[in-house]
Amino acid sequence: MGRRKTRTDALRGEVLAVAARLLEAGGTGAVTTRAVAAGARTSQAAVNELFGGKAGLARALFAEGFARLAADLRALEPTGDPEADVLELALAVRSFARRAPHLHEVMFSRPFAEFRPEPADGRAAGEIHAIVVGRVAAVLGPETAEDAAIGLFATVQGLLALDASALLGGPEAADRRFRRTVTATLRGLAGAASPDPEESP
Repeated sequence: MGRRKTRTDALRGEVLAVAARLLEAGGTGAVTTRAVAAGARTSQAAVNELFGGKAGLARALFAEGFARLAADLRALEPTGDPEADVLELALAVRSFARRAPHLHEVMFSRPFAEFRPEPADGRAAGEIHAIVVGRVAAVLGPETAEDAAIGLFATVQGLLALDASALLGGPEAADRRFRRTVTATLRGLAGAASPDPEESP
């Protein structure tokens, strides 16, 4: 079957899907414009035109990762227990990181030498940020939710780094430590957000 030459949105989507599959199968080293072009049955010139080379592919993978994670988080229905809802959010992020470790790395580390996110690229994480802030606000209230959400998300990412390196222990211990740390961090943030009785008028 011959190469596809038309630079369409459909081809762009297929090229990105191929890049994501190559990434998960072989890490960042497997994502080359030649390999992606071959997988999508198109030319390197088409890949370069659609994405601007490997840096553009990496940027698109960065945005794709956040879009996929946002879809996972959107699918979580509130249970009526705000604290449990935040934990479920953290567990969904862990599930994503375990399912797509290389894509998660592109989102939160800098494995591609050709790509360094610019401020505008941060918009890709906007929906996730809004979801996390909303869930945290249900526990803490809106006044401190944004700062607390960032702190909590940073804690989750630290736990995921340890989890990826098998430094949280075996499966049962890792799960227990993850859950306990997320819950304790949230409760600590809730305590920090509560007014100090000694400071009340």
